[in-house]
Amino acid sequence: MDKSLMEGFRLAFALMSVVALSGCSLLTDDDDFAAKRKDLLEQPRAIVYNTDGCDVLYWPTNKPVSVEAFKDVRLKYVLGTRIGTVSYCPQSAGFGHFTCRKAGEPLTNTVTALHNGNPAARNAASDFFALGTDALDMASEFCRSNNLEIFVSIRVNDQHDCSSSVEKGYNALFPPFKKDHPEFLMGDIDRSKNTKLFRNNMSWSCVDFTHREVREKMKSFVREFMDNYDVDGIEYDFNRHLILFKSVAEGGVASEGELALMTELMRDLRTITEEAGKRRGKPILVFTRAPDSVGFDRACGIDLERWFKEKLVDGWIGAGYFQLNPWTESVALAHRHGVKFFASIDESRIERSAKHRARPYIHGRESRAAYAARFAAATAAGADGVYLFNLEGASLHAISQIDPYHAEGENKLYFARERGTGGYEPGHWLKGGKDFDNMPQIDPAASPKDVRKFKAGEKYAFTVFVGDDFTAAKMKPRVSAKVLTNLTEGDSFAFGLNGKVFKPASFKDGLFVYDLPANDVVKGGNAIDVKFPSQPGQYTLNDFVLVVDYK
Repeated sequence: MDKSLMEGFRLAFALMSVVALSGCSLLTDDDDFAAKRKDLLEQPRAIVYNTDGCDVLYWPTNKPVSVEAFKDVRLKYVLGTRIGTVSYCPQSAGFGHFTCRKAGEPLTNTVTALHNGNPAARNAASDFFALGTDALDMASEFCRSNNLEIFVSIRVNDQHDCSSSVEKGYNALFPPFKKDHPEFLMGDIDRSKNTKLFRNNMSWSCVDFTHREVREKMKSFVREFMDNYDVDGIEYDFNRHLILFKSVAEGGVASEGELALMTELMRDLRTITEEAGKRRGKPILVFTRAPDSVGFDRACGIDLERWFKEKLVDGWIGAGYFQLNPWTESVALAHRHGVKFFASIDESRIERSAKHRARPYIHGRESRAAYAARFAAATAAGADGVYLFNLEGASLHAISQIDPYHAEGENKLYFARERGTGGYEPGHWLKGGKDFDNMPQIDPAASPKDVRKFKAGEKYAFTVFVGDDFTAAKMKPRVSAKVLTNLTEGDSFAFGLNGKVFKPASFKDGLFVYDLPANDVVKGGNAIDVKFPSQPGQYTLNDFVLVVDYK
């Protein structure tokens, strides 16, 4: 039989399986096990902290290899904070390539070449193996001894090995599975052959989940984690990275059959974790990290709402590289299906990108005040907690002392856009992905072609979400709005908040500052309206922040 015809039959069978199981749950718990799952899920998780395993992968050459030294690199900064769950990622670089002994393919290659030959760092995985331990074992022991929850975080299709090339050869993260099976990849190491990929410089090294062998490989290492490591839960990180099928990598959208394949895989993975939990007498919680848009996710191959309906996941970590919708929409979707929602608060890359592009911006996105605002906005919208990514060391320790549920009295910076295209934009993963973006189009890191241009007299309205209730606050803060434009004069620019028009307190170099009565700012969505001058010209709205100053 023709190979493409066989593949068509297989996809059709998978789709029929989804239809047959529509609305059905794989969870046939007895009452006691179901009660244990509910109790576990209801435990408060103010901050979930993801650490990416670079502690072992880029081990300082001047540091001795020991269990205590491992804890000293990153994990010690968790102590004395609001973090209750550590989601440890043993790299999973390049699909199933882990700094572990007992799951997947051991990542023991030297990695200094990835950081420009940095002689001050090396991969210490083998050294820890020789001590009879590994990164996840040590992270689990640390969490157990400090009354913290421990998850293993698996990057579903990590592409940090994409810098491999014919000229340079395979980089250190490229796993044996991919070397042995190049036919399972989206493209070829010879990039000149990747003419069909709409972003061939990145997605070529990702695995294509239409292949049964790829899905079986993922099931095998998840089973090994469940069999060999003492963890409370597992996190499937689809954000690292968002290409799952060649059809999407080539500029299309996932088919119904491809969506069915991923759902079938998630069912199988849920069965593996359920069986492991029942052997232990304690459920293994399953979280997934994926963009905060059902439409975007479906186009990529992630049938998120069906996973919720079938109870294939317990928690959803929404957003990440970018935020596509207000938190209220994600919270409502998750809670409708009994799923916990955590707002993914990734570090902002706007400032470094804006500097690179010589674009004007308002400073402060990496400050404590900016994180306090993001925490407060998320939990005020109903998020069950927040999730920190790419934040380590002393900065992690300082930021994670903020109580996401009670950040009253904290100075705050409510930016219209916290991360923007300083990270990877939606269109990096899905052709036309920007069409799913429903957040304010105010991004100082945008490339010149994506900067929105306003005509004379044009209006623009957007919403900024605030987590503070100033009407109930015992101490009234000073509140101001800063609007950064390309205007050279301050005349004829109009600014409104929640239906009221305000005059600027100051204007300089395109930056308007408005003093606002605290009681005019509401908890939740605040409607901002601007109108550009009627004089002929081409105008830009470069940045916006609402400043809350208690001190």
